[in-house]
Amino acid sequence: MDDSIVRGNTQRALVRMLREAGAVEVHVRIASPPVKWPCFYGIDFASPAELVANGLDLDGVRASINADSLGYVSEQGLIAATEQPANRLCTACFTGKYPIPLEQPEVLGKHVLEGLENRALTGWTGQQAGSATVPGGAEDALLRP
Repeated sequence: MDDSIVRGNTQRALVRMLREAGAVEVHVRIASPPVKWPCFYGIDFASPAELVANGLDLDGVRASINADSLGYVSEQGLIAATEQPANRLCTACFTGKYPIPLEQPEVLGKHVLEGLENRALTGWTGQQAGSATVPGGAEDALLRP
């Protein structure tokens, strides 16, 4: 069980260690949908080429990590588990639908949001997004530091 598969390195190592310890079968379950798109909002995966699920289907990722089976939580299941409305959550790394328009999707990388700090920050109150006084959600993510 793991929270996500990004590059697959952790799962490959864990599956290998379990097999070396004598496991006959290894069944991997992931508590998120497949990560297929880069994140530009503070998570360290920058390009689609780094993401194991970007170019492989479920069986391809399973084979890549050498597991006997692989299962992911669905996007709908993940959203339901948060008990938050979908419009308050960013699911871009699963869906490729970013909360702001991105220029030149073929060259997505960490640099894509550079320079945004020069934009005027308006509406930031210092309170947590999603509180009673701050609407929160992805639609105003760039207005919050």
